[in-house]
Amino acid sequence: MLNKKFFALPLLAALLTPPLFAADTAPDKEDGIDKEDWGIEMEGAGLTLEEDALPPAPVLPETDNFGARRNVVTAERIREQGSLDLLDTLRDVPGVMFSKKNVIGTNTGNSLYVRGRGYTHPSLETTVSFDGVPRYGLIYGQSMADSIPVFAVNSVEVFKSPQPASFGAGYAALNVIPRFQDEQGWSAETGFSGGSFNTIGENASAGIRKGPFDVYAAQSWVSTDGHMVHSAAYQQSYYVNTGLWLNANWNLRLLGNFVDAETMQAPKAGQKKSETLSTYKTDTIFSTFTANNEYDGAKGFAKLYYNFTDFRILDESAPGGWSRQELNGWGLRAKEVFSFWRGGDVTGGLDLDMSGTVNENHNGASPILAEFPLSTLFSPFAAVSQYFSLAGGRFYVIPSAGLRVYAHSVWAGSVSPQAGFVAGWNDLELSFSYARGIVYPAPAILQGLVESDEIDGLDLTVSRPETVNHFEWGISYRRRSLFSLSASYYYDDGRDRIVTSGRVAPGNVSMASYFRVQGLEAGGSLSLNTGRRALKRLVIFAGFNWITGLLARGEDGKEVDRMPYTPVFTASAGFKWTFLENFHFGGDWQFLHDLYGGGLSNSSASFFELSGSQRLDDISLVNIRLAYSFTYPRWRIENAELFIAASNLLDRRYEYYRGYTMPPFSLTLGAALKLSV
Repeated sequence: MLNKKFFALPLLAALLTPPLFAADTAPDKEDGIDKEDWGIEMEGAGLTLEEDALPPAPVLPETDNFGARRNVVTAERIREQGSLDLLDTLRDVPGVMFSKKNVIGTNTGNSLYVRGRGYTHPSLETTVSFDGVPRYGLIYGQSMADSIPVFAVNSVEVFKSPQPASFGAGYAALNVIPRFQDEQGWSAETGFSGGSFNTIGENASAGIRKGPFDVYAAQSWVSTDGHMVHSAAYQQSYYVNTGLWLNANWNLRLLGNFVDAETMQAPKAGQKKSETLSTYKTDTIFSTFTANNEYDGAKGFAKLYYNFTDFRILDESAPGGWSRQELNGWGLRAKEVFSFWRGGDVTGGLDLDMSGTVNENHNGASPILAEFPLSTLFSPFAAVSQYFSLAGGRFYVIPSAGLRVYAHSVWAGSVSPQAGFVAGWNDLELSFSYARGIVYPAPAILQGLVESDEIDGLDLTVSRPETVNHFEWGISYRRRSLFSLSASYYYDDGRDRIVTSGRVAPGNVSMASYFRVQGLEAGGSLSLNTGRRALKRLVIFAGFNWITGLLARGEDGKEVDRMPYTPVFTASAGFKWTFLENFHFGGDWQFLHDLYGGGLSNSSASFFELSGSQRLDDISLVNIRLAYSFTYPRWRIENAELFIAASNLLDRRYEYYRGYTMPPFSLTLGAALKLSV
C-alpha cells in the first residue's frame, strides 16, 4: 500500500458550488450579441463537429495544408477507454505503442515509441508537450507521463513524423491540449471509479465563463495497490486554467498545474522480495501564459512557459540509495498565420527553449553531482501554402513549403526544410509531404564528462544532430456522416547519430551508419444512425501499421533488420453501440506482432542483433465497457453516467518487458455527472 492518499473532493465542492454562480453568461448570439465581438477562438479549444458528423476516431489522421498528418484522441474517447494515465490514452493510435510494468504509472527510461522511434536512450526522438510546450525528462528524454493528469486533458495530438511548421526538434511529438471552460455560464463535474487491485480514480472540477472572463479548476486522484507486490502507484493533481478577453482581437490565458506522483518498480519474475526494488517519485510545477490574437488577416499567439520537475529514484541500487533529477525548463513559443492574399497563408514563428538540469547520485559512499551546461535552443521557422480552387470548388490543390532553423548552445546548428502537396476532388484527397527531422541528444550523454569536470574546454558544436528525412504519401476518402477511409505510405532515412563512450567526447558516427524504415498505415471508421431503440447508433473503427522494411547499419558495417520496440505489425479496433436511448456498449482491441524488447544505447556506434530471448510474445488485448447515461434538468444534471468496464477481457498473459507480467483480467465500476447552466 502507498503511504500517502489525499482526496480534495469535499474542499473543491465547498468552494465551487452552483449557488456561487449567477446565471449570467458571456455575450453570444443567443443574447442578440455576436460572441465574436468579445474575443477569439482560443488556442487548444479542441474539435467542434456537427451533430451528424462522423465522430473523430484515433485511427484516422487529419491532414494539414502542408500535407502532414496527425492523429487526435478526444476527451470523449479517453473517457470511453477508461484511461487513467497518459500513455494508455494512445492505445488505439496506429503506429504508436508504449511500454509499462504497472497498472497505472511509469518508471523511467524508454516508454513511448512512434513507428519504431524512441528506443534509443538517452534521446529526444519523441517529445511530449503540454499546452504546446515541453513537459518531459529534460536530462534523459523519457516521456515522464506521470507528470500529466488525464483529467486535465481536452485532447491529445499525435505527430508521427517530423513537421517543422508544427513542432521543432525530434522525430515525433505528443501534444496535450488542456481543458478550459468553453461553455457560457457555469459547470461542475465529478467522477469516481473503483476496481480490481484497489484501483481508484477520482476527479472534481468546476468552471465559470462570464463576460470577458473564464476560469476552470480541477483536482484529481488516481491510485492502485498494483497487480503484484511492490507495484503500487498514485498521482494527485491540482489544475487551473483562466482566460480574459481584452477586446475583440486579444485574449490572455494563464494555466497552472501541480502534480505529485509515485510509481513502485514491479518485481521481475523470479526476483526475490529481499532484492532492492526502486520507487519513482515525480513532483512537478508547470505554468504557461498565452496571449492569443485574431484579426481578419492574421491569427496567432505568443506563449511563455515554466516547467520545474523533481524526479527521484528511491532505493535505486541498494536500500537507502537514491538519485535525483532537478529539471528546470523555461522559454517562449510564438506563431502567427497571415493571409495576405486570397487562398494564401504565410506562417511564421519561433521557439526558444532553455533548460538548467542537475543530476544527483547518492548510491555510493559519497554523493556525485552532475550539473549539466545551460542549454538554449533557438528555432525560428516560416512556411507558406496556397489554396487553388477549380471546377467550381469541387477540385482543389494546396502546394506548400517551409523551413525551420536551429541554433543550439551546446551542439551544432541545423535546418529542417519541408514541402507538401494536397489535392482533393469532392470527398477524395491525396497528399504528399517531405520534412527533415532534427534529433538532438539528451544531456545525459554528457554525464561522464560532467561528473569528471572533463567537459570544460570541449567544443561540442562540431557534433551534428541526427537527421531523419521523412517522406509520406497519403490518400483519404470521407463521407462525413457515414464513413471515412485513410491510408499512407512512409519512408524514413536517418543518419549522423551521436554516440559517446564513457568520458570520451561525443561525436558523429561515419556515413556508413544509417537506418531506413518504411511502412504502410491505414484506418477507417463507420457510423450508422438508425434511430431505432435496438440500434440508435453504431460507430466502428479499425486501423493498422505494417513496417514493410527496416534496415540499420552501424559504423562497423554490420546490418540488422530488427529494432527494439518496432513491431512489424500493429492493429487496433473499437466500437460503440448505443441502444434503448441511454445504454452505451463499447470496446476496443489492440494487437502487436513480432515485437522485441531491449533498448539501444548512445554509448555504441553499432546496432545490435536482437536475440530470441528479447522477443516478446504477440500481444492481443480486448477491453469492453457498458454505460447508462441520463439527465435530470430539475437538478441541472446535464450528463450523468454509471458504468462497468473490463480490461484484458480474455485474461491474456502479456509483457512489454521480458519477465514483467502485466495485469490479468480486471473490472472497474464507476459514476460521473456534470452540472451546468
